[in-house]
Amino acid sequence: MQELILKEVQKIALSLLIEFDNICKAQSLRYSLGGGTLLGAVRHNGFIPWDDDIDVMMPRPDYEKFLKYCTENLPTFDVLSYQNNSNYTNLFIKIADRHTKSSDGRKELEDNIGVCIDIFPIDGLGDSFKTALKNFNRTKFRRELLVASKWRKFFKSKTRPIYFEPIRLGMYLISRFVNKQKLCVSIDESIKSIKFENSRYSGCVSGSYREREIMRTETFVNYTTLSFENREFDVISDYHEYLRQHYGDYMKLPPVDKRITHHSTQFYWKINKDEK
Repeated sequence: MQELILKEVQKIALSLLIEFDNICKAQSLRYSLGGGTLLGAVRHNGFIPWDDDIDVMMPRPDYEKFLKYCTENLPTFDVLSYQNNSNYTNLFIKIADRHTKSSDGRKELEDNIGVCIDIFPIDGLGDSFKTALKNFNRTKFRRELLVASKWRKFFKSKTRPIYFEPIRLGMYLISRFVNKQKLCVSIDESIKSIKFENSRYSGCVSGSYREREIMRTETFVNYTTLSFENREFDVISDYHEYLRQHYGDYMKLPPVDKRITHHSTQFYWKINKDEK
């Protein structure tokens, strides 16, 4: 198989983002670039040069409408969610290119997913920061079990440490006896019981920044546009506060030795473009 170089991965991911944007515009759905993609738009007017992934975020009502649209229509990309794929156990969806496949040394359940972008729901969490933090942490143990369930290849790897952190190992062992699909449903139902529209505070429960994910709901409902790779995409208006809360001094470049992708995935062209 022919491995894709960074620029090829970025080009395919961008094409997925453009198609996603077109659908959102046609269906009047709200979204914003998020995470490192939003940082890239602000600091680099496009991809962070050494990165290849794209993240977007949607208020929960729009996220559900997008998922419903993709279920009822036939987009030119694959949509992966725990609802339509028993081997997929993330609480966010991916839309993936059909002509590429991946090889990931860590996430065994996602080995054959092509170049993709991640779409994260923004959920209501409560009317005060204290309540929002409590609700955010309410599903923490269950979310960590989902993460732990993907560690089998890590523990089998010859490059693993000679000892394991006891807590992480314990979480992994517990996860072996848990129905992952039921766990996803349990977490989702718990979070969705708090309505986005009625909450003063919201956030991305699947995010990596813990309590820094929690912000006022108004942050996620006011939009502007920014240029990303010579095309305008929607972003939250208060992107400065979002980036500051997530990354601190976000305009400062990391040291040269830290300018590496944080993902271990290699992407390849499928031998046969019709391969499923």
